[in-house]
Amino acid sequence: MKKLLLVVLLIISLLYVYPIIFTFTSSFMSYEEIMSGNIHIIPEEFNLQQYYSIITFKGEYFHYFLNSIKLTSIIIFGQVIIGIFAAFAFAKMDFVARNLIFILYILAILLPFQVTLVPNYLVFDKIQRLINIKIFDTHTAIILPGIFTSFGVILLRQFIRNIPNEIIETAMLDGASYTKILFKIVLPILRPAIFTLIILTFIDNWNLVEQAIIFLDSPSKLPLSVFLENIYYNDFKVFYAGAVLYIIPSLILFIKGEKYLMEGLNIGGLK
Repeated sequence: MKKLLLVVLLIISLLYVYPIIFTFTSSFMSYEEIMSGNIHIIPEEFNLQQYYSIITFKGEYFHYFLNSIKLTSIIIFGQVIIGIFAAFAFAKMDFVARNLIFILYILAILLPFQVTLVPNYLVFDKIQRLINIKIFDTHTAIILPGIFTSFGVILLRQFIRNIPNEIIETAMLDGASYTKILFKIVLPILRPAIFTLIILTFIDNWNLVEQAIIFLDSPSKLPLSVFLENIYYNDFKVFYAGAVLYIIPSLILFIKGEKYLMEGLNIGGLK
């Protein structure tokens, strides 16, 4: 029974991994080999032409790559900062309507992403009309909803709740303020959770598509996740190399942060 289960799991794993392997190996094939119609993993002739073409003739590719880096980095930084302070307040501080506000946070994350796009659009439109601040067709329209999401707050709150209240109370008896408790006690313990949030937020926002399509009109401001479609339809001969370069940041982050991700998820599941 165990052997059968292992075989099934192996087959499922290969089905998940196959598209990545196929994309990687296809990036070393010539355009003629790709268009031949023969589906195979191992290239008939090892070829770097796709990468050469992107580096020398597709300079705009790296422009969109930097757009994605900019958007993702700012959103991660904002989510981590806001998440730490808000999660600590919800987990260890008493204030009016704390539980009610947190329920609203949970309801917000339960809403489908496509539903929240409409209120965001209406709010941005109202701001532009009332105070004449341009938000549409700027990266701000993507960054603000990305930063002020409840995901980071809910995730970090669950970790902070696992910190015994006795530690907080002892520190307060010694004269420590909430700020000192947060930076001296909570943050060192919270490190695996922060790395978990960084990895999950990166993957989510590195692959954003809908936000860019709705809020951005200028092609030069689009992230790489949207520009890849343009490569696929208009310059397919370098698509696989572009896709591999697009995957690499997520792959590196996951490999380097797998230890922290697993540790963070395990800690979060402890009671």
